[in-house]
Amino acid sequence: MFRHFCLLIFVVLCPWSLWAGPVVLTTADGSLTIEGDLTSFDGELFRIQTEFGALTIDGGNLTCIGSGCPDPDTMVARVRVGGPADLLFGLMPGLLEVFAEREGLDFRSVFIGDAAITWELGNPDAGRLVARFKGKVEENALDQLVDGEVDLSLGRVAGQGQVRQDVVALDAMVPIVAPGNPRAMVTVDQLDSLLAGRTKNWSQLDGPDLAVILHLLEGAVVSRNVLNPSGQLGDAIRHQSGRDLADAVAHDPAALGLVPFSMMGNAVPLVISGACGLATPATRESIRAEDYPSTQPLFLHRIGARQPKVVRDFIAFARSPEAQPVIRSLGFVDQAIGRIAFERQGARIANAVLAADAEPAAMASVRDMIGVLMTMDRLTLTFRFQDGSSDLDPQSATNVLRLADAISRGAFDGRELVFIGFTDGVGPADGNQRLSKRRARSVLRAVSARIDEPPVTLSATGFGESLPMACDDTVWGKQVNRRVEVWVR
Repeated sequence: MFRHFCLLIFVVLCPWSLWAGPVVLTTADGSLTIEGDLTSFDGELFRIQTEFGALTIDGGNLTCIGSGCPDPDTMVARVRVGGPADLLFGLMPGLLEVFAEREGLDFRSVFIGDAAITWELGNPDAGRLVARFKGKVEENALDQLVDGEVDLSLGRVAGQGQVRQDVVALDAMVPIVAPGNPRAMVTVDQLDSLLAGRTKNWSQLDGPDLAVILHLLEGAVVSRNVLNPSGQLGDAIRHQSGRDLADAVAHDPAALGLVPFSMMGNAVPLVISGACGLATPATRESIRAEDYPSTQPLFLHRIGARQPKVVRDFIAFARSPEAQPVIRSLGFVDQAIGRIAFERQGARIANAVLAADAEPAAMASVRDMIGVLMTMDRLTLTFRFQDGSSDLDPQSATNVLRLADAISRGAFDGRELVFIGFTDGVGPADGNQRLSKRRARSVLRAVSARIDEPPVTLSATGFGESLPMACDDTVWGKQVNRRVEVWVR
């Protein structure tokens, strides 16, 4: 009885061990062929006995011919993907389609409904399916990933513990109005009052005599954040789609909406300023550099390193420089490393002069800083730290890899990269100067550790509180000001 029970287990768990036979495995591009006897296949890895000994081979890009080959259906990589609708229907298919084209695979999208979609990748030469990605709208996809209900998750929240993640794109929550609304700027307090329903008419903000009509996404809940510090929301018209929301706002001068930057459409973003008068508009450059206060990294999460090869290749593509034009074409903010000439940064320099407030020591520091920066361009990636920590936040950790990769690929050969630290205005100026230099050096070391003999000159300095991006009267203002920028000479 025990012997029969063990045999049953062996049959169920190791079927290809029983039915092993001769096979010929060939890579998708035909560059490599391996012959031998298949001893096992677990749905991902082939174990094959060859004249050179036993080999274990990833089956993600192989075709199999011979009597020992497994059922072709078992060789299809099956991936369950969860995430919010805008990422599942807006970001994922565009990346998959271009990835498939790059790999020489056929791409097919199967629309199932408002909450589900399937994407299939096929090998046209072998005439077989390579991978099937099943997408399902899940607002809490990260929890489902941890529970094993999905294999990949997309979202705006960083994972913890065993979750591995990459920042594949950026977005931001933006307050929007119609092009015909003359109000171009609000303070944080004014925006909070508008969202909470305390400010009921635009005339209260020296605008037109129109009752404020608030538009929000379905499911938007009361929460304290940089745009809504009170955590209160007034009565609002709710929308299932961000694009529908933006379209409604764009056609109504009385409307105010809150929507991701990627879905803004023809509406106009309100510029948010602090009580001290410093303001940062929502632009691709300000979001890419994390200068805009409500910037949101978009994460691709998974658990464990072992994934089918086609999935690993897709993840590598999604975070690569080749994917950045695709991300931008889909309406999201890409992470391509761009350069901003000093001449285009007049608003930032004006902020520095305004914050110095004619104090001799502060003005001298600003002059010194301008003397250094005016011969360089700023790169569009910034390093920031987690609250109360010397550890980089998730997006900045990704930026370390991105910058190191760009240096290794020769993007800055023969140039000098200067890591420049800045702080908020809390504390003595000389202490902030030293702190800003320490942080700049720490980021330089993190990047240097990933480069072998960089063909560039790397240096670090700091200018303390001399170049604020926002007012220090809010938590997010201090957070935005504490940063390390990278400039290229």
